[in-house]
Amino acid sequence: MPRRKKVRWLAWLVYFIGRGFELAGLLLVTWAMFLFFGSSDMRAMLSLTAAGLFVFLIGWLMARKNPHSG
Repeated sequence: MPRRKKVRWLAWLVYFIGRGFELAGLLLVTWAMFLFFGSSDMRAMLSLTAAGLFVFLIGWLMARKNPHSG
């Protein structure tokens, strides 16, 4: 009978929260692009895009290590 692997629940939780942040960051950047399309208000668009990039970066840092691989 094969030995059962121990599941690291906290590692999986951090991984999926990170993936969620990545998705939220991508959606935020896309939303900023559509919201300010044709607008002359560049500062608001750039700040919303930077916020989306920051959220994506935090998610990427959280989800860098796949818990399944080791």
